[in-house]
Amino acid sequence: MSERAYRNTPLAGWRAARFAATLAEARAGFGMFRLRRGRALTPRERAGWLHNYSRLALRRIGVDVIAEGDPPLEGLVASNHLSYLDVLVYSSLLPCLFVSKQEVYRWPVLGRFATLAGTIYVNRKRGAENSAATASMEQALRDGLPVVLFPEGTSSNGFSVLPFCSPFFEPAIRAGAPVSAAAIAYQSQTAPENELAYYGDAVFGPHLLRTLGQRRVCAHVSFEASKCRYEDRKLAARATQAEVEAMRAGMAGHGHLGRGATLTLAG
Repeated sequence: MSERAYRNTPLAGWRAARFAATLAEARAGFGMFRLRRGRALTPRERAGWLHNYSRLALRRIGVDVIAEGDPPLEGLVASNHLSYLDVLVYSSLLPCLFVSKQEVYRWPVLGRFATLAGTIYVNRKRGAENSAATASMEQALRDGLPVVLFPEGTSSNGFSVLPFCSPFFEPAIRAGAPVSAAAIAYQSQTAPENELAYYGDAVFGPHLLRTLGQRRVCAHVSFEASKCRYEDRKLAARATQAEVEAMRAGMAGHGHLGRGATLTLAG
């Protein structure tokens, strides 16, 4: 975010307190859930736990979610990646597992919650070390649990969709699971999308506080109706990226996003 970005410190502080309270509730809820089960939670149970608390967290920090299309009930879901909020947004719409870069594991607070939610961590720089991760993806897909993948490998400013990494489509091919595309965009009354995006050398804490201080933040998610099974991972990556780019372009055409543009709402 720029130095002249809109700031509402009281609002940010209030929402940060509510967010922290929600995280505390979620952690306690996880412990109680596991205690009642008397065993480690399954990936599906972890996904359900995150689904419930993501909806609560977004409501408390003032982020609205608008979805177009039906969230898939199974298969690999490939999306562009803009922010740490993406996980909360997608999880609020469907119980699912996430594939994330290894660095997220070390994030303060949120890294712990990502692990509790069953996140599958991958090493973006050393693909040879990802055999366990891809095996976990394949098993989840075989079990019929949706797996959300951000194949760009990192978040972007939203000006374009970064090239998709094809190796992480391989588990879907081995599992014979459907692959579908999804796209996410953000709007706010007080900030353009690229300032809501978390990318480059942005520092998590200050960025989160500035985001929480924005007015009328809305996440738009579009799910592609068609689901395809592929026999080649590179073809899967190219075809899915093209679909995501088309959906992002459609969002721009309908005013859901724009370079340097902000959303103006009445009231």
